[in-house]
Amino acid sequence: MRKVRLKRLTNTFLCAGVAAFFCGSTCNAQSAVTSANATVSPESLPVYSEMATSSTLVRTLKKGDAVIVDFEIKTTEKWCSVRLVAQAVKLGFVQCQGLARQQQQFGNSGNSTVASPTGSRSAIKNLAVAPPPVRSADGYADLQREVVHDDAIDITKLADLESAAKNGSSVAMARAGLGHYAAGNFELERNSPDEAIEQYRAALNFAARNSKLQTANLLSLAYVHLTRSEFSPALEYLDRARKIAPESAAVARFSGWAYYGLDRLPEATAEWQRAQKIEPSREIAAALEKVDKDRETESGFSEGQADHFSIHYQGNATPQLATEILRTLEEHFRTLQAQLHFAPAEPIAVVLYTQETFRDITRAPGWAVGLNDGRIRVPIRGLMSVTDDLSRELMHELTHSFIQQKAQGRCPQWLNEGLAQYMEGRRSDNTASALIAVYERETYIPLHKLEGSWGKFPAAAAAFSYAWSLAATETLIADSGMYGLARFFEHFSNETAVEPALREAFQTDYAGLERNTIEYLRRTYPQ
Repeated sequence: MRKVRLKRLTNTFLCAGVAAFFCGSTCNAQSAVTSANATVSPESLPVYSEMATSSTLVRTLKKGDAVIVDFEIKTTEKWCSVRLVAQAVKLGFVQCQGLARQQQQFGNSGNSTVASPTGSRSAIKNLAVAPPPVRSADGYADLQREVVHDDAIDITKLADLESAAKNGSSVAMARAGLGHYAAGNFELERNSPDEAIEQYRAALNFAARNSKLQTANLLSLAYVHLTRSEFSPALEYLDRARKIAPESAAVARFSGWAYYGLDRLPEATAEWQRAQKIEPSREIAAALEKVDKDRETESGFSEGQADHFSIHYQGNATPQLATEILRTLEEHFRTLQAQLHFAPAEPIAVVLYTQETFRDITRAPGWAVGLNDGRIRVPIRGLMSVTDDLSRELMHELTHSFIQQKAQGRCPQWLNEGLAQYMEGRRSDNTASALIAVYERETYIPLHKLEGSWGKFPAAAAAFSYAWSLAATETLIADSGMYGLARFFEHFSNETAVEPALREAFQTDYAGLERNTIEYLRRTYPQ
């Protein structure tokens, strides 16, 4: 599902348009890095005030000096923004080729110390990623019924299968592996990814002599990680699977998705082309068309990267603006991590366009001013620095990236957009009276009708949907805080519908939330 951000619309437009729609429808901070991540390679390395050798020479570093690289920007050359260890203020810019970068483990702590060379597309479910086919041979169906029954896993049966496999018999080993594989499929179906991973890994312990069972479990493990936007771990399993089954279309498809998620578009293209040669698929054909368009559009773009982001930008966006955007995004990243107690597993890709290119490449509705389809796509409109409006827009789209991964692509649109607006600093003071009036006339759009995409909404309906979603989200946070939202996501991960999770987390249903929202608006924004 693509996330688009709405232009500011007036209350009059909002009120005038929503009834017609409803009745006519189907009713600038530094990086968090604190330790050196690069050292100077040549005997001396000039530090400049700007990304140009014609700018002011700040100082000269000597061979072996340790520095912190916050950002890397590629223009005609690669420039790195550096500072000294234990200093928060930027020292200046050096040519990156003069640095030896230290490769340190990337993690979710917010204190990651190395910029990944790639970016992230978190919206793995936005495009057609189907689960791997279940390995059904070798008596799978019968064994599945023995291992999984009464809506639970029979732990005793699994223990018996493992005990029988101790004699080393190929048949017994395969049965134990198949039993854990069936248990993993059961956990995956009920949205318990951690438990599914545990079972698939256990299955691998017994599948060493069964290449088909190994491949099935490796594909399943890769799929779970893909759905959680954990692309690097997915690739590790897929690399193992490729050695066992080099002609597997499923391995090639999943590898394409993993590379796509890491913003490694050439590798994604190669894997999908290989998959199409083995077993053509309309979904992969559509994915290839999309990625080819991105590659063609971005062929002349400059690039940059930071701890949690990579950036691609057209020539009309200056390197200084790209650097400032990266700094702003890193600051927003830390804010969201603290608020949501969560951080995406992989770096996030950001693309800056001209207004014309943005419309052409995204096909976003006319009322949209930004889009997040896994990449944060933003039209710059001739800006030379990060304005307050652009900062809010970046926070809005980045919030979508966090929610996409936290909810594994299943967050209802009204909450996704409501929380994105809330985190950018919007409140309902300017729309409260209009929302109350529409609610009292019973011409509003119920929240349950705002769970799916809004991409085809007319502008007036979109304006109402954004305002109504913000008000509902604001109400939930006012009543239960961010802890309440965390509780919702926890329950929602095991639910197939939104309303049961609402009841578990907030002790209300949709009708109750709508009433509570109106009461909150009357109480908080009296007219």
